[in-house]
Amino acid sequence: MDPALSKAELGETKYPKRGKSYDLNHTSDGQTAQVSSQKAEIEKTWNKFVESSTLHGLLHVFSSSTRTRRFLWAVLLLLAMMWFSFQSFKLLEKYYSYQVTTKVSLKYDPMPTFPAVTICNFNVFKRSVVRTSAYEEILPLLHASFVEKMGLPDFNDSIDLNKYHDLNLTQFYIDAGHQSYDTVGYCIWNGKPTCDHRNFTSVLTSMGLCHTFNSGRDGQRLLRVRQAGSNRGLHLILNVKQEEYYGTTSYVAGLKVLIHDQQTLPLVSQLGFAVSPGTSTFAALKKLRTLNLPKPYEGNCHDKEITSIPGYNKYTIPSCQEICVTNFVINKCGCRDALMPEMNNTRVCGLSEIKNCLVKEMSNFYSRIDDQCECPVPCESISFNPILSYATFPSKNLLKRIVKEHDESNVKPDVIKRGQEIMSQNQLELRVYFQELNYQVIEEIPAYNYESLLGEIGGQVGLCVGASLLTVLEFFDLIIAIVGIRLGFR
Repeated sequence: MDPALSKAELGETKYPKRGKSYDLNHTSDGQTAQVSSQKAEIEKTWNKFVESSTLHGLLHVFSSSTRTRRFLWAVLLLLAMMWFSFQSFKLLEKYYSYQVTTKVSLKYDPMPTFPAVTICNFNVFKRSVVRTSAYEEILPLLHASFVEKMGLPDFNDSIDLNKYHDLNLTQFYIDAGHQSYDTVGYCIWNGKPTCDHRNFTSVLTSMGLCHTFNSGRDGQRLLRVRQAGSNRGLHLILNVKQEEYYGTTSYVAGLKVLIHDQQTLPLVSQLGFAVSPGTSTFAALKKLRTLNLPKPYEGNCHDKEITSIPGYNKYTIPSCQEICVTNFVINKCGCRDALMPEMNNTRVCGLSEIKNCLVKEMSNFYSRIDDQCECPVPCESISFNPILSYATFPSKNLLKRIVKEHDESNVKPDVIKRGQEIMSQNQLELRVYFQELNYQVIEEIPAYNYESLLGEIGGQVGLCVGASLLTVLEFFDLIIAIVGIRLGFR
């Protein structure tokens, strides 16, 4: 003992008394009691849940009087859950297959927009222009550029194409084609003679120079109709001008007509219908609107606008194919044909490029077009399907009226007869009108949507175990109650 410590200091030191000791097991026993209390509370909560649960069979699994009954009910409940899982898997598989069905409806438009009507002559080059120009010898080459599969008919390889290097082919097609004032002889709109050739917009297509009524371009407002029937709409008397037909550029005489939406590319050679001289053609239109579903549905439609062709932004399968062949030629030759749509300010091919590259590459393209282009269906398309009927034009009464307007004493009979022949060989009548103001809508809709999936899964749950959405909420309530007990909440 340290001598420095005094007795007083030693006497002040306090030690625990022998008769009193610490309870080292007190905390452990308290925790055990708390755990036991929680287990009892959880068991009580579980038993209460089993007795009141709306899940069929659960009460018998845990509360039956014998083990055999509890085992049988457990097996039955397990089998029911397995059947429910199997059926749910099949329903999910059906939902994720994204199948579609078709819905057809009829809608009424009291004042529909009249479509664009594009008219092209089967003859591309007028004889009077070609014969008076210095370009007659190159016409077979130009003809081959849009009849690519026929090769180069009757083309003289000895021609020096370099002397035509300044030739503006686009302007040549315009100047040598049938003009609107040559083609449109008489125009009636909505029963009144309020239109003429100036209401037509000229456009270059694969058939050369064509003319479009109600194009909506150059500041023209789109025309609408309030009534259906052949006395409303567009009524034209057109001139084919067979005396202007040149060479073998056309094997038939007449016009090609395409009725289309103003924002779609007028691919007349692919989609139009023919009208012949000496006939009156009635085109009764039925408007059709088609709606397809995009990915992931099996329709896999295309919902983007066309941006590469100015003025024609609506996507269609034919326009996609036309863009495809144009891009193909541009990539191979570095230029495009004058009759192809103008894209990204690409220049027009010269005669040497047409002969040495364009004709060959277009032939290669069309021989394997299916491998070249991927053109899905559009998500929305509008078409005007014409129902065509025909009559003879002009009638004998009209011919007599024309003759009567002349002084028969001054007009020789053979001249009148010849005039009748010329009229029947060159003149035709065309009427374009809505058959009715109703239009049809064909719409793709999901064959099996999310609501159907939930409904059928709910039906399977009810059939197999008699459960519902509230049963699921009961389980959530049970979990929350057990977690609350474990955390010490009451």
